[in-house]
Order: sequence, then structure tokens, then C-alpha cells
Amino acid sequence: MKKKIQRFQRLATVRKRDVSKEINNSNLVQNEIVKNESLIDQINTIMENSKNNSSNKIINSGYFKNNAQLLNTLQSQKNIAANRNKYLRAEKENIRKKIIENNLKKIKAEEKASDYKRHYISELENKSYQ
Repeated sequence: MKKKIQRFQRLATVRKRDVSKEINNSNLVQNEIVKNESLIDQINTIMENSKNNSSNKIINSGYFKNNAQLLNTLQSQKNIAANRNKYLRAEKENIRKKIIENNLKKIKAEEKASDYKRHYISELENKSYQ
């Protein structure tokens, strides 16, 4: 009986460690999401500034070509960042589900350990009364 109690206590400890690891992963992913959104905002700002600067004057063909290439490159970078953001958000949701799952398993292991403790204590009390 003592072995079962210890086993479920160890299992609860492992689950606590898993939960803290997943919370740490979630925080890292959240930081990456914030960085990605900042990058997207910076790209949008650069694109807007590029569009605004060229509209006021007559542009030569070389400037137009370079500007078009810049805007094309920025748009592709923005698309990559947006796709990465979608992936990170999905990953964060998966991590959140793992946290919930591990919390439930931890609670079950703690309940089992306490049940076995109560059962073991009641058995000891019954033996001592006999």
C-alpha cells in the first residue's frame, strides 16, 4: 500500500513538472507572437511610408522598379510573418490543452494518493483496535 501511495505522489510530482514546463513553453510562444506582431507592424509602417513618399512627386522608372521590388519583398515577408503567427497561435492553443490535460492528471494522481492514504490509515487503525 505504501508503494502505491508513493507511486501516485511521484506521478503527481511529474505532472506538476510537466505543467510548469508547458507553462514555460506557452510563455515563450507568447513572446514570439508579440515579436511577430511587432514585425508585422513595422513592415506595415515601412510599406505605408514607401507608398506615401512616392505619391507626391513624379517618379523615374528606376526608382519605381526598386520601390516595387521593395514592396513585393516586404509583402512576402509580411505573409511569412502572418503565417508564422497563425502557426504560433495554433501551437499556443495545443500547449494550453496540454496544460489542462496535465492538470487534470495531476489532480487525479493526488486524489488517488490521498485515497490510498486514507485507506491505509483506516487499515492501520482497524489492526490497532483488534
